[in-house]
Amino acid sequence: MILRTSLGAAAPEEGCALLLGEATPEISVRVVWPCCNVWLPGFPGSGHGLEERGDQDSINLSRRSRFALDPMEQIAAQRWSRRKGLQVLGSAHSHPGGQPVPSELDRRWAISEGVMIIDAGAAGLRAWWLHGASGQQPSPLSMVDSSGPLAADAVSSCADRPFLPVQSRKTVLMPPSRHGSD
Repeated sequence: MILRTSLGAAAPEEGCALLLGEATPEISVRVVWPCCNVWLPGFPGSGHGLEERGDQDSINLSRRSRFALDPMEQIAAQRWSRRKGLQVLGSAHSHPGGQPVPSELDRRWAISEGVMIIDAGAAGLRAWWLHGASGQQPSPLSMVDSSGPLAADAVSSCADRPFLPVQSRKTVLMPPSRHGSD
């Protein structure tokens, strides 16, 4: 799966990508847009007070446990997807050595509603619907791969990383209650 390859290319740091596709009648991820993790210590809001409280987690504030999408890449992905009749559905990132569940920081940074896919390596790959600033807990989504035509375009990102093509199959995401009921 191109998504796992893309996110794994940043290991041991968190990898990140944008997910492009269609949201009707179901959420269909058609393109994975690999992004650079531009998080740096002191990134605004990245510690959410951990440094001041002296929590053990403050020791681990690095790209190995944090990610930030490059705003310029986000704009480029939005423009590209509009030209292709797609939209940015959300993001994906890795949790090296962690679990495929949105962290407290993942939930706090989810300003708007959208898809979040987390790859935790051997612990699995899971998809979630984040409810933005509403405070609701993330809702799990089922991932269903299906063959389908995709744009042949490819994107590359981060000069220090290998070129990574876009995803070559359609992935449909839906609430578990809808999976298999059609």
